[in-house]
Amino acid sequence: MIYVIGLDVGGANLKAVKLLVSGDEVKLLETIREYFPLWIHGKVGLEKKLRELKSRLTSGIDSYVVAACMTAELCDIYRVKREGVEHVVRSVCEAFHDARDVKFVTVEMKLVDRDEAVKNYLKVAAANWAASAWFLEKYCSKWGIRNLVFIDIGSTTTTIIPIVGGKVQVLGLTDPEKLQCGELVYTGVLRGNVAALVDKVPYKGYMVRVSFERFALMGDVHLVLSNIAPEDYTTETADGRGKSVREAMERLARVVCADVDMMNEYEIRELARYIYEVQVFKVFEALMQIRSRIASQGMDPNTFTAVTAGIGEFLARVAAVRAGFKEVISIRDLVGHEISSVFPAYAAALMLVHGGA
Repeated sequence: MIYVIGLDVGGANLKAVKLLVSGDEVKLLETIREYFPLWIHGKVGLEKKLRELKSRLTSGIDSYVVAACMTAELCDIYRVKREGVEHVVRSVCEAFHDARDVKFVTVEMKLVDRDEAVKNYLKVAAANWAASAWFLEKYCSKWGIRNLVFIDIGSTTTTIIPIVGGKVQVLGLTDPEKLQCGELVYTGVLRGNVAALVDKVPYKGYMVRVSFERFALMGDVHLVLSNIAPEDYTTETADGRGKSVREAMERLARVVCADVDMMNEYEIRELARYIYEVQVFKVFEALMQIRSRIASQGMDPNTFTAVTAGIGEFLARVAAVRAGFKEVISIRDLVGHEISSVFPAYAAALMLVHGGA
């Protein structure tokens, strides 16, 4: 019997799980998902937060192991990814200093120790997708789904993982490669600046250019459209004000340098709906790139199942249907709601349970 801690150290969110493993039985004891903007809290803040997680997750136990994956190295508090990986690896190891073992997920869907992670830092940089991919490859046959496209939309980014014949078939390993291959789209449902997605929006019967100030975020769009509730809007807002629909409308009106005295709520909702459709198209476009790749191998993409995940599942489902997927399944229906909210952390922990194989 052993306890296993799984960590997903992101630049915007921290996720963790605690498992109890006894023989072939794996019991999920605890999950943690916390918004933690690293660019605000800094390096010392991350070190402190990891110590807090350690205290909470290992209280009352004397033997445990840790598996971690990360995306935090891209945060601009680090000058280069090497520095970010080294800091995250060191911080995890120091926080969980009494663990029997600490391993890190690589883009090759393997686990490595501290020294190997630092030496080959690009193999562990942004490797949380690989933890998810490992899990999907291991369990998809048990689900009876050997051909699938996994679409995980979070607060900031969209990850797309094709599984062909029960095997992960990605072309990109690093973030730049995945952006090129359509396996990573830098759009999510909370944090993105609206002006980074659109350069014009409908306004009083015209298409009007937008201000490129950080006036409104995608969370405002989805709040106004009722795609999320105020409690789902876990990140900070662009102006530091509240998360009511009215306040979100105030922020969206500023995108065209107007305000809520110059625009009525119907106009603002139409503006939000246009932005939403552009976002759907961005994900649709990447999915069509993946489907084109599948078709080029002589396979019918319509026979593939789309598996959606993340806080932006509603967006993933719409994009998948528009891309032509006939069957769309939520990861929640396959692994449960609690696991789905911390999926890479849970997958990393299971990798360690199964010896990374």
